[in-house]
Amino acid sequence: MIHLNIRQKMIFWFILYLLFYGVYGILFLRDFNIFNEDISHLMHAGKLNNICLEIRRYEKNFIIRHDEGDFFRAIDYVKEAQKYIPAVKNDLQRVSHPHDLQVLQKVLVDYEQTFRSFKAECRPDSSDQECRQRVALRNTGSELVRISDELVQFVQGKMTDFIDNFKSRLFQSVAILVLLTICALALLYGTIILPLRSIEKAAKDVAAGTFRKLPLPPKHDEIDSVLNTFNNMVTELAEHQEKLCQANKLSSIGTLASGTAHQINNPLNNIATSCQIALAEIDPEQSPFIVQMLKTIDQETQRAGEIVRGLLEFSRVSTFSMKPVQLKTVVDKVMKLVASEVPPGVVVEQNVPAHFILNLDLQKMIEALLNLTINGIQAIENPPGRVSLTAVAQDNQAIITVKDTGVGISSENLSKIFDPFFTTKEEGKGTGLGLAVVFGIINKHNGTVQVKSEKGRGTRFVITLPFSAQAQVLADSGVSGKI
Repeated sequence: MIHLNIRQKMIFWFILYLLFYGVYGILFLRDFNIFNEDISHLMHAGKLNNICLEIRRYEKNFIIRHDEGDFFRAIDYVKEAQKYIPAVKNDLQRVSHPHDLQVLQKVLVDYEQTFRSFKAECRPDSSDQECRQRVALRNTGSELVRISDELVQFVQGKMTDFIDNFKSRLFQSVAILVLLTICALALLYGTIILPLRSIEKAAKDVAAGTFRKLPLPPKHDEIDSVLNTFNNMVTELAEHQEKLCQANKLSSIGTLASGTAHQINNPLNNIATSCQIALAEIDPEQSPFIVQMLKTIDQETQRAGEIVRGLLEFSRVSTFSMKPVQLKTVVDKVMKLVASEVPPGVVVEQNVPAHFILNLDLQKMIEALLNLTINGIQAIENPPGRVSLTAVAQDNQAIITVKDTGVGISSENLSKIFDPFFTTKEEGKGTGLGLAVVFGIINKHNGTVQVKSEKGRGTRFVITLPFSAQAQVLADSGVSGKI
């Protein structure tokens, strides 16, 4: 089945209207020509009838007064009628008519002969029995008028039939025009007005906080495109609202975490200080078990302190100091900091062009890349393995990739890894704040961070950052190194 869009439907109806008006215009023009011809026929038939009446009038005058002038006038009208008959024949040759005009011509000839015989043989005072030509003349004259009257009535009847047919066709054309208009209005209402009303109602629902998608029609047209766009907007609004709720939740968590961290920080400092004093006062040889317990307490206190500092860092609204920085400078410092964390069999490499210049907060970006690199190293549970940090230019942006060959992340956890306190590491090996901090840092740099991973085949973090206005990017240049 052919599906037409709204524009094609409007063009179709426009062409249909043109065809309708064109066909009926041609038919009405033809009818007008026929009507014009009928008027001409009626005029000719009426003139012939008038001639016959004039013949009878002068015939009666001659019978009454026996004036030769009336006789010759009657004969002249007979001659005129005989000459006019061919014009009437020409009018009626394309239509059937009740009388053959040859009969009329014969009657005219008989009438003329009878009239002449009457003039020659009859006296004015003679009776009808004495002058039979008078009776024959009257009968022949009556026949002339009767034939001409029937001809006029025939043409009049023909015009009446034409007018009746014309009225019928005119009514049919108006009915068809009304039907076409109703169909066009129904099409307009069904394909444009109803969908627009549904969109209007759905928009009010969206304004009220109800995100409802509109059902798509089976046909593909401009309205279908508008509905698709509206549904996409509804989907995005729902996602943004969910993100907003998540942001509000994170804000509440951050406020709670900040207060809790401040409350816990002081006792932890006291525990750490007391533990270090006790270690300094105890002889390790006399009380080795107590010394070991104190060291364990000190280590766990430091780990708790790291968790508290992470909470404070996550909840703190810090001021970024942005300035043009060489990306390679950031990566080189990350390589130095991570060097001591690299186990045997794991290779950490970088390939960053020396002229990539970005607007960065140096310390924050080091923290973000350091977090990702350490996560990559820790993901390699069974060396050998590889962690790479690379950067390329694309559409006036730097695409930074941190890739590892570790255990990977399952698909159900990918959507949660940037949530605070979510971690895939074993208990005691991660706080779940590192990637949340990375996400916040990249977001503050007007960038994006995405993750792609497959269980058992490694993970890849892709960071996109805009180049500085002072950047001089040499896409083909770059320095690679290994540690």
